Amino acid sequence: MDEEDDGIVESNGCDGPGLAGPILIVGNYCHDTIITRSSRTDTLGGSAGYLVNVLDALGVESEVISKVGPDFAYRSRVSHPPVVVERSATTHFVADYTGAEDEDRVLRAVKMCDPIVSSDFGGARRSRYGIGLAAGVAGEILPEALERIIKLCDRVIVDLQALIRLIDPVTGVVKYRKLEDTEFYGMLDRVSFVKAAQSEAKYIDLENARQKTCVIVTNGDKGSTVYIKSNEYHVPAFPASELDPTGAGDSFLGGFTAGLYRGLSVEKAVVVGNYFGALAVSHVGIPTLTQFQVKVMLFLFPLGSSFSSFDLVWAFVLRCRIQINFFLATIVGLPEQPLLQRHSTILIFS
Repeated sequence: MDEEDDGIVESNGCDGPGLAGPILIVGNYCHDTIITRSSRTDTLGGSAGYLVNVLDALGVESEVISKVGPDFAYRSRVSHPPVVVERSATTHFVADYTGAEDEDRVLRAVKMCDPIVSSDFGGARRSRYGIGLAAGVAGEILPEALERIIKLCDRVIVDLQALIRLIDPVTGVVKYRKLEDTEFYGMLDRVSFVKAAQSEAKYIDLENARQKTCVIVTNGDKGSTVYIKSNEYHVPAFPASELDPTGAGDSFLGGFTAGLYRGLSVEKAVVVGNYFGALAVSHVGIPTLTQFQVKVMLFLFPLGSSFSSFDLVWAFVLRCRIQINFFLATIVGLPEQPLLQRHSTILIFS
């Protein structure tokens, strides 16, 4: 990306140093049931859970505004306790991946917790935050909540699913609406970034949205594309062995946000996001990040950490392999080499 592009993106983005405070995450924790052809797994879910997992691993301070019911089963798993709504139930999703390989998952909400409203921000411990993340999963972020995030935070990042998801009142199946048909569309020019999965991007008028904000579209193993005004650029994905794509976009968002917060350019922050997205798909549910996995990324893009000689040697080897793989795939036009991909995957994910 040339200097002109970088300047355009960062002027609407996040400069890192000088931000007013920690990161504010808004969105409900969930119960997730993940069904594949070989297993059924119950786990902690919700974008907030994945985001905190990455930010905590990188030592980035955050706060969470989230609601659950008294049935919430993962209180010991979360470092930021949610508000318990006694008369409600914890949002519960069932993600079914047993369809044909070319079919999307079927995502169904079987329980729904209360939405997040402006009065819920009364428990916020600070008057200003560096970055605000609107990370809802079941329509729990109302326009009044996004308005509060915008007022409290220097920069705002929105996951598109938080704005466009609809839950069928009879079947619980998750559906989508066009962003232009919502109250949120008029707020885009006050949002720094919108992250959308490729499957969600058709619900946003990209050509208009990119004039108002920076739009990042993630597309699994094909990488991510950044759109801002008349400029766009692509960032390749990291190699990964996919077990469960649930939470990949959330983990991407956690890495991307951490990179911005620590002062990386948008392009480099997307690389950090792609890295943590790749880690997420190699696990079922929220991944347990090892110190080595985190230090590899901190070596690729130093964010203030110390390393042993062993860490530095193996991180350097990994970086060389990644660079060779990217060169073969994106510059020369050859497919990714199985040996390089296999060894990179072992180093990152084992």
